[in-house]
Amino acid sequence: MALVISGLLFGVVIALLITNYYQEKMVKANINAYLLHERKSRLSRLNDFIVRFGKEHRQDLEQKFVDAGIYNTHLAKYYFPIKMSVVAVFIGSLFISEMEQNTKIVLGLIGFIVILLAPDMILASRKKMLVGRMSRQLPYMLDMMSVCVQTGMTIEAALTYLGVELETFDKDLCYQIRKTSDGARLHGLEKALYDLSLRIPTAEVRSFTLTLIQNLQYGTSIANVLSDLAEDMRKIQVLSIEEKIGKLSAKMSIPLILLIMFPIVVLILAPGIMQMSINIG
Repeated sequence: MALVISGLLFGVVIALLITNYYQEKMVKANINAYLLHERKSRLSRLNDFIVRFGKEHRQDLEQKFVDAGIYNTHLAKYYFPIKMSVVAVFIGSLFISEMEQNTKIVLGLIGFIVILLAPDMILASRKKMLVGRMSRQLPYMLDMMSVCVQTGMTIEAALTYLGVELETFDKDLCYQIRKTSDGARLHGLEKALYDLSLRIPTAEVRSFTLTLIQNLQYGTSIANVLSDLAEDMRKIQVLSIEEKIGKLSAKMSIPLILLIMFPIVVLILAPGIMQMSINIG
């Protein structure tokens, strides 16, 4: 009997110890969860405070990022705060430095203007570069689209297919074709092609979109037209390169005069002038 009572008491003690252990563990887990939630809430409030600046221009900034080939539009909300932070750090470092007051003012104004304008200029330059590169790659896309149409695909199906296959060839052109394909499913092909001509405002893209719109309106054959259009674009590109080569000689004349003609004149006249100075001396 004593053994049974001792066993029961031992079991009760073990059960109490285990219960107490798990209760302490649950309390610690709840405390850690509460602290983690508080930390996340503070970080989220800080993030909301930071990204609130420039919020009214967020859509324009996102479009600028996309036009420049930066397709992660979530970065746009940090664009203005980072710019202002760099300005603040730059101006603060100027005040701490031991330069003269006038020098600080001049450098502060120059740095303020450069920090504010340089990122926008870089985005605009990237947009111009991407537009030119996509226009140069367009003939290859037209050849692939012509092959797709000849195999029996519709224009919408060809755009969907090219929106996947062009990823390794040119990711920026692939993005535009994929966006056009998505727009065709939502708003119709004609509206999507019109939006494409607005996003890439070049003569090549306008010719391409007008050709497809004409096919939609009049039902003309499109495969051979796309091949001919691609060939015409290649000829225009060759003519443009030849024109640049022709202008190169005129552009090189000024560097040739400054860097070659003047040194030659100096080399020719220098010995005589030196000899005259020696004789006069």
